Formats: sequence, C-alpha cells, structure tokens
Amino acid sequence: MKNTAIITILCMLFGCTSHEKSLHITVIDGKPKRIIKEKQHYNTYNENIERLIPSIEIISKNKNNLKLSIQGNISSTGLSINKVRRIHFEESKLEQETITLKYIVEIQRISGKENASVRGYNYEQQMIYKIPKGTKYIKLELYEDYIGNRFKENSKLVFEDVKFIVLDYFH
Repeated sequence: MKNTAIITILCMLFGCTSHEKSLHITVIDGKPKRIIKEKQHYNTYNENIERLIPSIEIISKNKNNLKLSIQGNISSTGLSINKVRRIHFEESKLEQETITLKYIVEIQRISGKENASVRGYNYEQQMIYKIPKGTKYIKLELYEDYIGNRFKENSKLVFEDVKFIVLDYFH
C-alpha cells in the first residue's frame, strides 16, 4: 500500500505540466455610473481593469528558440457573448530570410445575454517557437477569427510587426 502511494505521487509529479503555455482569460468588468446631461439621465460603465492592447512580444531568445507573449482583448456586452476559445499558430515557410508567424485568436459567439457589469475579456498566452536556420527577420501577425458567425469577415488583422533576429547556432 505504501509503495503504491509513493508511485502514484511520483507519477503525478513527473506528469505535471506548467501553466506557462495555457491561455489566461480575465474579465473586464465595469461599475455603473450615472451621468446627467441636458436634464437627461444616462447610465454608463467605468471599466475597473485596463484593456490589454493586442500585441505579440518577444520575451526571451535562447539559442534558436523564441518565447512569445500574445495578448489582447475582446468586447462582450449586451445581447452577444463573445468567448475566446483558443489561440493557434499557422506555420509558414521561410521566404527570403523572412518567416511569418501567424497567430489566430478563435472567438466563439454564444447566444444569450452577457451580465451587465461584464464589458469584455482580456486574454494572454505564452508560446515557444523554434526558429529555422537562415532566418533573419520575423514577421509577427495576430488575427481575430469569429467562429460560426456568418455576418463578420473570417479573420481580422489586429497586430503586425517585423523584428530582426540574430541566431546563435553552433556548428
């Protein structure tokens, strides 16, 4: 019985994965604020949490690996609930010493009514990418893709940047 418990604990420890690559989602909530303008009463909301600007940042570079941080925000208010489903990567080929890293945020529209205090969601995820030999420039692209919504265009470019990279290959 004691051996079984020890083996189970060891399996749990070695089978653990870090939350580094997991998608982190935080709610952007707001508090109601009443405004009186020209003898009219309006209700608005002040957001408590700052919205993350859509971007892809290079956190670190070890030999030929890049550690990237992908972040952004989506709106989700009223009669439409938008949820970030996942962030996935589309591989591209090396062309003229430039490689394009295309990350797509899949947003799912759910029918229903969002809570009045919810103004949207921030998302953040870290990813690791292995740079192929011969790469000097990296073009970073971030797209938002609304899944199952026939009224919105398929993918919308929200961030684009080109970085110069020096690789540390050992021969």
